[in-house]
Amino acid sequence: MYHIIMNPSAASGKGADTWKYIQKRLEQEQIAYEAHCFDSAKETKRFVENLTAVNNWDGEDHNIIVLGGDGTLNTVLNGIQDFEHTVLSCIRTGSGNDFARNMGISKRVEEALEGILHHSEDMLLDYGVVEYQGEQRKGTRRFLISSGIGYDADICEEVSRSRLKRRLNRIHLGKLVYVAIGIKQIFTRHSVAATIIMDNGECMQVPELFFGVGMIHPMEGGGVPFCPRANPQDGMLDVCLVNAMSKVKLLLAVMLVYAKQHYLFRAITEHRCRSLTIKTSEPQWFHMDGETPCKVEYVRMCCENGLRFRM
Repeated sequence: MYHIIMNPSAASGKGADTWKYIQKRLEQEQIAYEAHCFDSAKETKRFVENLTAVNNWDGEDHNIIVLGGDGTLNTVLNGIQDFEHTVLSCIRTGSGNDFARNMGISKRVEEALEGILHHSEDMLLDYGVVEYQGEQRKGTRRFLISSGIGYDADICEEVSRSRLKRRLNRIHLGKLVYVAIGIKQIFTRHSVAATIIMDNGECMQVPELFFGVGMIHPMEGGGVPFCPRANPQDGMLDVCLVNAMSKVKLLLAVMLVYAKQHYLFRAITEHRCRSLTIKTSEPQWFHMDGETPCKVEYVRMCCENGLRFRM
């Protein structure tokens, strides 16, 4: 039995065409399935929690195929209760597909579905857990790709409110909004003092932190390889820290990051650890897979292993 979880936007446009193909293929091959389309992330998460509850296991794996982007995948990840008996897959239909891009999942629906159904490659992937606190809010959530505080979170927060993104998505140029807002944020954001602690005991006092990100996969934010050596199966967080630089150097770094040459700047450093704590002198936006719930003054990220994925 396959459980197909669709982003509501999959009910129209390209997503609808993708679902029609998948539905036809499943019925032709007489493969059992149930399709689910929810109005909110809260409803999606609740469904996955109930489906994957430990006491619901009947001897067969819970096979979940997500038709959507990084946001839907993140919601499903946060709902999984029984990792041992849950297998996750995905087919691209969202506007943000960093996870699919990182994993090398085909853009061709036919090829992606064929792999899941008949030529599957099962693997055990890492995922992240972040604890956060600030602005009278605190919580714990999982992330699939990355979690960051500062610059990249500011971009995610502004992109989520941007009308330009919706317009560019219509002509398949949605990634450009990340570039445009990323350049804008270089001139509008200010750095803050921060204390950074890693699991090896290393403690750094950073007078002006521009941003910090912990990554499971190499790319985030529309394909930006902040941590090009990140490996989702090594049990480690790859960390990129950026200290304050001149606006000119920051602009140059933004251009060089696509060529994976941003570490040429002394103010940009890479680290590897199992856990990372960042405390800032004033509240900052933070994100988990591009979602920005609130501003915080404290985040602690760690790497976990055990997500079964099929492609």
